[in-house]
Amino acid sequence: MRWNNVLGEPFVVKCGVRQAGVLSPYLFAIYIDDLIAQLKQSGHGIYIEQLFVGCACYADDIALLSASCYGLQKLVDICSSYGISWDIKFIPLKMQLITFGGCNPAQCVITIRFIAIGCKYGIDLLTQWVLKKLCGESLLEL
Repeated sequence: MRWNNVLGEPFVVKCGVRQAGVLSPYLFAIYIDDLIAQLKQSGHGIYIEQLFVGCACYADDIALLSASCYGLQKLVDICSSYGISWDIKFIPLKMQLITFGGCNPAQCVITIRFIAIGCKYGIDLLTQWVLKKLCGESLLEL
């Protein structure tokens, strides 16, 4: 690292990035940039015209978006393979599946490493906030 034209001593990074570090979200984004490219190149996920919006990332969270259960499973499979290659642990118990529209969640079983991802039946406050930012009104107001 160079700071004010002074070169620091090299050091070995053994794992991860510092929790709550200012640079941590940026370093993680660089770390998973190839994953995002793979998700985009897969042809699965949601597109708005030519813009891929099949995944949204913040810090160490990744939201996968698909119009079908099949497409979502493909995106999860890509994440799982990438995680195995780059030693990223996707923990099924910390994952949630949210469906919108007429799809019956019982018919949409998404798995990672043969473990089913839990289904969320309600809409949490984060989802409410995102909907308000995107649509200008909350789901409860619709």
